Amino acid sequence: MFSRFFAKKICLGVDIGTSSVKMAALQADKNNQPQILDYAILETYGYLERANAALQTSTLKIFEEEIVGYLRLMIRKMKLPAGSLETVASLPTFSAFTTLIEVPPEMPEAELVKTMNFKAKQYLPLPFSSVVLDWTRVGAGEVFLIAVPNEQVERFEYIFKESRLKLVALEIEGLALARSLTTEKQEPTLIIDIGSSSTVILLVQKGRLYMANQLDFAGGSLTQALSSSLEISSRRAEDLKKQKGLIGLEGGPERELSTILLPILDVIINEARRVKANRDFSRVIICGGGAKLLGLSRYLDNELGLPVELANPFARIGSAPALEPLLRDLGPNLAVAAGLALRNFF
Repeated sequence: MFSRFFAKKICLGVDIGTSSVKMAALQADKNNQPQILDYAILETYGYLERANAALQTSTLKIFEEEIVGYLRLMIRKMKLPAGSLETVASLPTFSAFTTLIEVPPEMPEAELVKTMNFKAKQYLPLPFSSVVLDWTRVGAGEVFLIAVPNEQVERFEYIFKESRLKLVALEIEGLALARSLTTEKQEPTLIIDIGSSSTVILLVQKGRLYMANQLDFAGGSLTQALSSSLEISSRRAEDLKKQKGLIGLEGGPERELSTILLPILDVIINEARRVKANRDFSRVIICGGGAKLLGLSRYLDNELGLPVELANPFARIGSAPALEPLLRDLGPNLAVAAGLALRNFF
């Protein structure tokens, strides 16, 4: 998205969230297949106490200088060649306008360009001149339109220039997740990406992104629910959430704690049901830091009546055997970063 195709031996994927920055560096082996070279995760917790401590917000506010400092630190720790390292970065779903548009199935590419520019003016909530457009064919007669404000693109360009990283592409999170978690041969899949401040619901068919919706209920909402109900600090609530999760649903002293979380999780489940009522899917993949909530996969499986998998973006990425257990554990957190870095391979 918004770039040329590139063909270097190393590619860095950078996922900047509201409370964390994740990186995945992939290197091609002798058969040009992706191998994990290194990764990094930097998390902040200030957002739990005050909203203005988030790295970026749905109002498109980004704390550029703070992010630049984090990126430089992570690159130093990973010992990567910053000056020439080609990088693909994610744009948060809340920063983009997306919609599915119908066009004649056999429309030539040259005519499609004119058609999409014309149709975009009808759908966009912003002036046409203030956005960057991109689109991808997702099926016979359907095109997935993406529009991102120029201001947002320019902010990311500034961040990566100051970080001494060669930004060659910006891509919405959903495209990266579709690439890292699905293939063209797999059945329709719902991806639920539970971040710290928002949850993104994605529908993917034959490896292509069809739909991207966002909910303002996520990991941070679960933490705040515990903090308010139990009258404890947000940091203590965050620790309790990670330690206990939904294990109390099976009975025992943690049952009250677990039931506090259910109303927020049910909002996410109801959105998944709404999507299914319009477009069918046969499996669910959960990713993001919130996906690792203890007992969540089983709860979703019971409520949706479908198999629910924890994301493993490294299934098609080579690694040293000793790293495999660690990468499986980190998979949900690194799914976007890995998908960005995979852009050069798939």
